[in-house]
Amino acid sequence: MTVSLDDGSPKRLLQQSAAPEPALPGALRTMIQTVLQETLAAQFATFLGAAPYERAAERQGVRNGTRPRWLITRIGKVELRVPRDRAGLFEPTVFARYQRHEQALLSAMATCYLQGVSTRKVRRIMEQLSGEPVSASTVSRATKQLDAQLATWRTRPVDAQAYPYLVIDAHYERIRREGQVLSTAVLWVLGVAASGHREYLGVWLGNAESATTWGTVFQDLHARGLHGVQYVVSDEHAGLKGAVQRFFPDAVHQRCQVHYLRNALTKVSTAARQEALLAALRDVWAAPTRAEAEQRGRALIASLQKPLPAVATWLETTLSDTLGYCMLKEAEARRRLRTTNALEREHEEIRRRTNVIRLFPNEASYLRLATALAADRSDQWAKRRYIVPDSPTHNVKNALKTPRAA
Repeated sequence: MTVSLDDGSPKRLLQQSAAPEPALPGALRTMIQTVLQETLAAQFATFLGAAPYERAAERQGVRNGTRPRWLITRIGKVELRVPRDRAGLFEPTVFARYQRHEQALLSAMATCYLQGVSTRKVRRIMEQLSGEPVSASTVSRATKQLDAQLATWRTRPVDAQAYPYLVIDAHYERIRREGQVLSTAVLWVLGVAASGHREYLGVWLGNAESATTWGTVFQDLHARGLHGVQYVVSDEHAGLKGAVQRFFPDAVHQRCQVHYLRNALTKVSTAARQEALLAALRDVWAAPTRAEAEQRGRALIASLQKPLPAVATWLETTLSDTLGYCMLKEAEARRRLRTTNALEREHEEIRRRTNVIRLFPNEASYLRLATALAADRSDQWAKRRYIVPDSPTHNVKNALKTPRAA
């Protein structure tokens, strides 16, 4: 059976062919074994500074026979004789110490894991590739090799450019910590740079959403050089909003209009009332200026005073929180940044991966997966702008049409 890693599809990797393909000719395995053995001999001679039976002033050690070692490759198991020096200092680069699988195979394991394939299925895939059993510890070791690189990404400086816009949101995952499985908050911050490109600024874990946990996130971003924040969009979580006001006092806070609509629709019972309220709020947000939006909002509140006084009071208190987007100059920025939809969609993709695993054994294992996905998405986003500055012609066109509601 032939298994391809090129398309990155976990389902494709696990498809079974009608009949297994014949094993590779023994001559090919012998050839590879010979090449690897000669490579080991050359490396050992360089390490010692002398060939076998050679007397040389630069010799650094004494030969001490060989030891057998198996290397599992994609063509099966290859037996090698690893040279030894008397001091036991020689470490061949063909495989790392205590490492019986080639690095390419380990990279394939890590790739499958990040594609959302469970550890059990990763083992099956690797066994099909190598023709040899693969232990759970091998899969675990393959994924952990990403940790240092991912930690560097999470702590990278973000002071090279300003990020005027931030999109902030959180979701919850089941992670084992403190000896039990607990719902754990995963905190995300997406930044849109002055150039119009977006990227994840990081991912953090917390016991729950609170002013303290979000404060830790923003403190970390400040320490890494985040600056130039003018606008923040998030839901109306009290702890989050308080932390935003503390760390970004000069930024305009926008309450996500999608979350606001959900809250509004729970305050009326009939479908007809819900449709009318939905249309009215969209009309308010379609206003070309904040002054016009406020005027439409006052008219809406007045129309609801008699039939729905509680809803009218709630709108009077909260509707202004949804109008922060009016300070944005670009029409595309207004459309994209009036909600947290950009992160909501990403959460769906992340859950598609995490639902395969269902339960994470510790915080490090989840952080490894989430960071790798975030870094990969940021690389993809770097190829094109998320917000393109308006041209004069673009401004005229957008002035003539009604902006689409969130």
